[in-house]
Amino acid sequence: MNTTDGAEGELQASIEQRLSEWRTAKQQGNPHGYVTVADEANMRRCVTELERVRKGLPLGPKMQGNQTNPDPHFFERNREDRVELIEGLLREGQLAAFAGPFGMGKSPVLADLTVRFIHGLEWCGRKLARRPVIVFDCETAGPDYRRAVTAIASRLGVTVPRVPDDLDVYLEHDPISEANTTALVAALANPGHVSKLDLICRALQSKPNAVVLVDPLEMLFRLDTGKKKEVLELYRDLRTLLAKFQKAVLLMTFNLRKKDRKNARADLLSSPRDWLEEVCGSLDILNRSDVRLGIDIQRDDVRVINGIVRGREMHPILIRTFMNADEHPAGFEQVAPDQLEVFTSLTSNQRTYWEALPQQFKFEEIADKTVPRSTLSRLIKATTSFGALSKGDDGMFRKVG
Repeated sequence: MNTTDGAEGELQASIEQRLSEWRTAKQQGNPHGYVTVADEANMRRCVTELERVRKGLPLGPKMQGNQTNPDPHFFERNREDRVELIEGLLREGQLAAFAGPFGMGKSPVLADLTVRFIHGLEWCGRKLARRPVIVFDCETAGPDYRRAVTAIASRLGVTVPRVPDDLDVYLEHDPISEANTTALVAALANPGHVSKLDLICRALQSKPNAVVLVDPLEMLFRLDTGKKKEVLELYRDLRTLLAKFQKAVLLMTFNLRKKDRKNARADLLSSPRDWLEEVCGSLDILNRSDVRLGIDIQRDDVRVINGIVRGREMHPILIRTFMNADEHPAGFEQVAPDQLEVFTSLTSNQRTYWEALPQQFKFEEIADKTVPRSTLSRLIKATTSFGALSKGDDGMFRKVG
């Protein structure tokens, strides 16, 4: 055996000894009792280089990227959250339901979101990612849709969406001379879901990261929401579609059942889960959606949007229609809640802490003194999202109203 082989042999023995010592210490300090593959690979590389230097041996080739590193452990890969499209509400690949009574403003909200998604503008206090939009609208008349989008763009000081580059829109109630209307009407004429799903799929092929708006779901798919088998088959097909286009999102509207005159409807601000149970027909698609939102009257001309977001805390939004100089609707604006609405939206513990907060404060002045740090963070997030708290450029939080 030559000298080089002997040195390499001693090196490997020394490396294995040091790794064994490190592994034992690591496992003793790890409550789960295991060492990750990534940790092992990184430590082996560091120990190898250190031992080579100590023994006066030349350094080996540098490990580059994943060429020599093992695949990450199952629990170490794919840990990043998907891109957020509506702050605190909606991420890529998600299925979202938006429910409300007829005439409550679901379609105008979608029109407002359309313009803001395309230009990447904030909506009612929440940041939006910039994305193309695909619209399937089976209720709004073509002229009304054009006027609404134009008024919103004008109010925001942006150009109307470029069709079809930014906005691919399919309006059932538009002249048949419009190619997309012809395609939509043809798909609607075919029984079953295949032709409608194919239409959505073709649109997504040119805009794979689009926000897809379906208004309303039961009119596009001519769905009897009382038939469980039919509803579940459609749900499966929609999930399959999103699995193929993982950067897209599907937001669909639902209409509420007629109000029961004997029983008052649940309050959306304080009881979103009960309120959502009144959505028309079977709840199978709604209950399986990642994001379940509702819109209803809160007071006077103020609407509330609230609901349930899978795996996250939902904070309600108060909005009202923004009227332009010609007294035409031009989207929505956020409304600051009154004191009762703030209390209604908070838990009992949060209400106690909210009352203890001064009218203005800085985080570090309050954290772990007046309010526990983690509780204060959640309280600030909830009340800021709701419009009850604002933060100035000076870092000072101020109660609104």
